[in-house]
Amino acid sequence: MKDEIRIALNDFSLTNYDFDLPKELIRQVPPVERTDCRLMVLDKREIRNSSFGDLNKILDKDDVLILNRTRVRKSLVSAVKSTGGRIEINFLKRESEGFVALIKGRIRDGENFELGNRKVKVSTDGEGFRRISGEIDWEFIESVGHLPLPPYVKDRQDFEYYQNEIGTKIGSVAAPTASLHFSKEMLTSLEKKGVKVREILLEVGYGTYKEIKDDCIRKHIVDEEEIEVSKDTVADIEDAKGKVVAVGTTVMRSLETASLPGHLNPYKGLTRIFIYPGWKFNSGVTHLVTNFHIPRSSLLSLVYAFGGEDRLKSAYKEAIKGRYYFYSLGDAMLIDRMP
Repeated sequence: MKDEIRIALNDFSLTNYDFDLPKELIRQVPPVERTDCRLMVLDKREIRNSSFGDLNKILDKDDVLILNRTRVRKSLVSAVKSTGGRIEINFLKRESEGFVALIKGRIRDGENFELGNRKVKVSTDGEGFRRISGEIDWEFIESVGHLPLPPYVKDRQDFEYYQNEIGTKIGSVAAPTASLHFSKEMLTSLEKKGVKVREILLEVGYGTYKEIKDDCIRKHIVDEEEIEVSKDTVADIEDAKGKVVAVGTTVMRSLETASLPGHLNPYKGLTRIFIYPGWKFNSGVTHLVTNFHIPRSSLLSLVYAFGGEDRLKSAYKEAIKGRYYFYSLGDAMLIDRMP
């Protein structure tokens, strides 16, 4: 961390969210077993080094554990242009005029090409995203596509690890990475212990990879994402006798959206809330399981807001010193909420 600058709670400078990360701490391959990772525990202002399997000891009867049940689409497709050149297309979402996509490689607006055995055409919208129209739908795209791994993962293969084991709803362009650490066996063990395992849905968009660009982070705009928080999940959180643990920033953002303007309610619709230090948490979440995040990101600002800036800065320094792995295939943290 760049520790020459001390952070005040009302200081929204982008500098607060930047740090130097050794490239070797960006894990490139997943662990053999999902639960085989390290866990840093921030509890009562202390930092403890543990392992992810120790959650079985940390979580107690009547605690509530909430995960995101989304699954990642196989939305990354390679194609050959009529000239023979290759391009890579990441399909993000479908709209009335066609699919919004990111394209790696050069191709002109209006150019036609074949995707598998389907004819398509490319254009550019007002926000700079490419649009793909033609004889394609999600079923076809997934039949020829691959998982859109994060850009910092160099080995481009379909890691089975990169799919949430409890996921039931396909629709995301990136994984809710905190939930990747949980195996079905671990969740079954927690339920037998009396922990209530519940779900929300947030369909993760490409904006999860976006860096904050504005010098004042409050100017940053988060992309819209579809969420759903059920009546049963709300009831279990309200009746919780122990800890309420959100697994990942997607769960936290969903529950906080459903808590606007001040009380948790069932919700189905869009969210684009941006949580940064000074946010008043209303959802009842007491703990957050999350990975170590990208510098200059809205995900980092959320964990600063939840766990306290100074404490999280110290934890990240400790993680780098202790050689924890960062990002999607990395290690995890368990953070208790700062009052």
